[in-house]
Order: sequence, then structure tokens, then C-alpha cells
Amino acid sequence: MIEVKDLSFKFKKKPVLENINIRFGEGEFILIAGNNGAGKSTFLRCLTGVLSPLSGSVYFKDGLSKRRIGYIPDGLGFFENLTLKTAINFHTRVFRTGGFDDSLLKELDLDPDSKVKTLSVGERTLFLFSLILAQKPRLLLLDEILHAVDAYLRDIFLDRLLDMIAQYNTTVIAVNHTFTEIEKIPERVLVMENGGFIIDEKTDTLREKVKKIELGPDEPVPDDLPVLFKKETPYIREYYVYPFEEKMRTGFDLEFRDLNLADILKSFIGGYYVKKRV
Repeated sequence: MIEVKDLSFKFKKKPVLENINIRFGEGEFILIAGNNGAGKSTFLRCLTGVLSPLSGSVYFKDGLSKRRIGYIPDGLGFFENLTLKTAINFHTRVFRTGGFDDSLLKELDLDPDSKVKTLSVGERTLFLFSLILAQKPRLLLLDEILHAVDAYLRDIFLDRLLDMIAQYNTTVIAVNHTFTEIEKIPERVLVMENGGFIIDEKTDTLREKVKKIELGPDEPVPDDLPVLFKKETPYIREYYVYPFEEKMRTGFDLEFRDLNLADILKSFIGGYYVKKRV
């Protein structure tokens, strides 16, 4: 559905994205994680066309029209001085949606005559999402929005998001700093570092490749154990192993523990900062 070829981008003279080549298929839910400044948001903006790359191209296949692409940015700076009613009329006219389902607005008890700028961050997020739903999106880009939405509105958003994916077979590419709420949703995980992707794995495969061991203060760490990241205190030491292989269970006298997606991604991000300090 989307093919990115040799994509590079700079802010002034500072490289942000460097020679990215990647494909995204129809109906995939992709999670992009990484440290602050890795290039995640810039990558999404290049996909939308908000930013023009220094070099390389983004190809939308299968006749994907920009009218079927939705984007929810982290800043949520849109239609601020318009009423909800005026914003709906403008959006549906520009994107030629042919209609608008106001059920989400009614569920949140939003007044169509109120201005967008009076909405809370969570309400504004769901209002923009309702506009995008009118587009029947085939591609949705989410940029670090879930952490700013309260638990109640987050559940509503995720329920509607899953309904949308099922109805339109939408490809979703989400940048997020919190992972617990969407632990079971992403099918594919990308980890970005220094303007490129260092990990591109199916979620289940990644879970099998990253494990944790815990050692006491005086227990030695095997020299040939591939340690991605470590946390040490005077009482316990935790080591995150990547890439883990099943033969390690018999090769080492250690207990390898499974991790949730949040801890896996935090270990990659933590490993980046360790490398940066060295």
C-alpha cells in the first residue's frame, strides 16, 4: 500500500531521517517507538506530505487518494476558532465525504455551536477523529496522542479505532510513548534510532526475541550473553537479552522471563541512551 524509497530529511543542516526504505501493507497496525528526537514525528509528516523530503519518495499504491488519509498530530492545532458545526461543514466539503456521522459527538455530549478551542485535549482528539472517520480512511497516522487522553476517552477512541480498521481495512501507523493501552493491537513494531529503523518485527516475533534475567548482587553475567540493556541496584540486577534464542535456555543456567511490549520497547530505548553515554 505504501512504499518509502531512500527517504532522507534535514532540519537546516541537521540530518533527521537518513535513507529510509520500508513498505507498509493494507490493514496493518504498525507501532513506531524510539527515543525523543529519533525522527518518528518527522517520518509521519513526510508520509502525509506536510514535510517535503530532502531526497527519496513516498509511493501510495492501489489508487490511494489523499482524501482517504487521516492524520492526528500531537499539537492538535486545527480549526481552533471555528465552531464544531462550521468545522464539520468545511471538512466534509473539502474531503467530499458525502456525509458526517455525529454519533461520537453525541456520545461525548459536545455542543455543535461551541468552538474547537474550548474542547479539552481528549475531546479535541476525538472530534478530529470523527472528522477523519467521515473520510472512510484507508490510512491513519497517529502522532503521540494517547498519552494526553484520559482513560475514559481513550477507551472510546480505541473502540472506534478498532471498528474503523475492521470496516475499512485501514492501515494505522502510530507513534506512541505509552504502550500499555495498546499492548495487544499492533501487529508490527518498528524501533527508530538516529533517523532510521533498527527494528522491524512482527509483534509476536519481537516478544520471542527479547527476554529478561534477574541476578543477585554476586551472580556473574556470562560474557557471551547478548545484553541489550541492564538495570542494576545494590539488591538486584536486571538484564534484557536480545536477540534471545531458545537454545540459551539449555546453554545457560538462567531463568529467561517473558516481557510485555512496553518493557521490550523501553529496553531498546534505554539501550540507546546507554550507547549514547559511552
